Amino acid sequence: MATVRYSRIFIAGVCLMTLACVNVSAQDVQFTAEVDQNKIVLGASAQLTLTVTGTQDVTGIPAPSADGLDIRYLGPSTQISIVNGQYSSRKSWIYSVMPLKTGHFTIPSVSINANGSSRASDPVEIEVTDTPANPGVAPVPSSPSSAETDTSLTDKVFLVLRLSKDKVYVNERLPIKILLFVAGLSVADVHFPEFKQAGVDMDKFDQPQQYDQMVNGIRYHTVEFNTNIYPTRIGELTIGPVTLDCNLAARSASARTPFGAGMFDDDFFNTFFDRYEKRPLALRSKTSGLTVLPLPEENKPADFAGAVGQFNLDASVGPAEVNVGDPVTVRMQIGGEGNLKMVQPPAFTGADNFKVYDPQIKEEMGVKKLEQVLIPESEHVTGIPAVQFSYFDPTLQRYQTLTKGPFPITVRRPKSDAGLKVVGSAAAGGAPASEPPVLGHDIVFIKESPGTFYVIGERFYRTLPFYLAVALFLGAWTVLWIAYRRTRKMTTDVAYARRLLAPKEARRDLREAKRLEGSQDTGKFYDALFRTLQKYLGNKLHLSAGAVTFETIRSRLSGRVDEKWLEEIRQAFDECDAIRYAPARPSAGSCAESYARVQRIIDALERSIS
Repeated sequence: MATVRYSRIFIAGVCLMTLACVNVSAQDVQFTAEVDQNKIVLGASAQLTLTVTGTQDVTGIPAPSADGLDIRYLGPSTQISIVNGQYSSRKSWIYSVMPLKTGHFTIPSVSINANGSSRASDPVEIEVTDTPANPGVAPVPSSPSSAETDTSLTDKVFLVLRLSKDKVYVNERLPIKILLFVAGLSVADVHFPEFKQAGVDMDKFDQPQQYDQMVNGIRYHTVEFNTNIYPTRIGELTIGPVTLDCNLAARSASARTPFGAGMFDDDFFNTFFDRYEKRPLALRSKTSGLTVLPLPEENKPADFAGAVGQFNLDASVGPAEVNVGDPVTVRMQIGGEGNLKMVQPPAFTGADNFKVYDPQIKEEMGVKKLEQVLIPESEHVTGIPAVQFSYFDPTLQRYQTLTKGPFPITVRRPKSDAGLKVVGSAAAGGAPASEPPVLGHDIVFIKESPGTFYVIGERFYRTLPFYLAVALFLGAWTVLWIAYRRTRKMTTDVAYARRLLAPKEARRDLREAKRLEGSQDTGKFYDALFRTLQKYLGNKLHLSAGAVTFETIRSRLSGRVDEKWLEEIRQAFDECDAIRYAPARPSAGSCAESYARVQRIIDALERSIS
């Protein structure tokens, strides 16, 4: 009893001490705001920490904001400790602060609601300079006026769009440069510029070039992207702006000197343990004006299709010797400087004594290629007509026409000409044999071995025999699968096998009992009848022969079959026992009735239980 009393006193004392600590700490709630460094260089970042000490019940933490500073939330931090019986709690909200320009900035006071009362932090002062405070880092050169004016982040990293000229013809190629300037900052994950402009086609960007250059006394690392645009709309256009996404690697000193003061305060270790934080940066260039002139109507060729630039034309024909009805391939390719989307090679649309097929046009490696098949229909053909391609040269400011051809070819009569004449005369109903056959209107190419003919749209898998074969296969597979499952269950499940074989063996035993029914030895008849019923019930209920008694059968079948069949089973057992072990001799009618009773019992149990 004394031990219990002392235990209760000890527990009460601990509770009172804990409540006292909690009350003291709850009353001593503090809210502070601090940064890991008050003086930072443009392009670096500082860490702002808002800390509540003495309670965990804090609501309504507003996001701090200040002009000229980009403040982003990083995450919370919670600490709870009990040292020498003193309970303390500390909860912090950590922010990353990156300046957008140089100058003096103030992060205003932040108010919170803690334990039902309001707390406010002190304002935090930050000075942003353009020169690194670390003497181990070389200062970035600046212009003479930079000390008098504030420097912003956009002065250190920006995007410029430059057009090679401000006046072009419609569809004329216009080279452009997109320049990314970076000074004194670390930029990573630079994407290709995005340029989406209505009324302008554009080539893909070339591989960017990187170099350093001086601009207004400041050294910039420059990334140059080059491409071509083709204005497709006449009038005054505004080109741009061009956008570019990258990440600014802002250095933060929050991770410096993780081992405490001492030898690790050296500048080398400070630099080694600096943490770089990636900030997404979306740059946007200024726009540029462009005047797009229409093409002159004077001296415009009739075959002009809109190509503008400087182009060259190459054409060839082959083979040079063919028979009537054989194909001749015309190949052309157009290359040069200009918008290939507007280039239309001079394809043949029709020619005398030729059958003309549609051309195949494709663009490969800055060259537009054409292939077209022509079939001469007469041996009088001596050549392929000349081809012409017209374009407008913006440098010369006039239209130019390129001509290739004509291309001489030799067309011979086919070796089977005589046979064609006979067929032609017979078809004409007795026309002279010397009359030349009419080619190119029926069969162009005559095959000596046409091969096997098939009915269009006919497939073997759409015929009735195919469906019958599939159905037969599925049916056979199903039967074999069922037989396999049944055989496997018969060999692995003894109870299932006995139940399945019970009616078959019962019919066989009943036939044996029926054979003994007309004999003089009624004892053997009732022995056979008893064994039939005993064996059937043992197989059906998975019992051994010695376990088949009326009490066991009643407990197994109660609720599963009608009570009258349980009574029939009892009577059958009683009749068999009475005749087998008594000197009485039953009549022929009694034997028939006993046989019918056992037969009814087996039929009823087959219908009632599975």
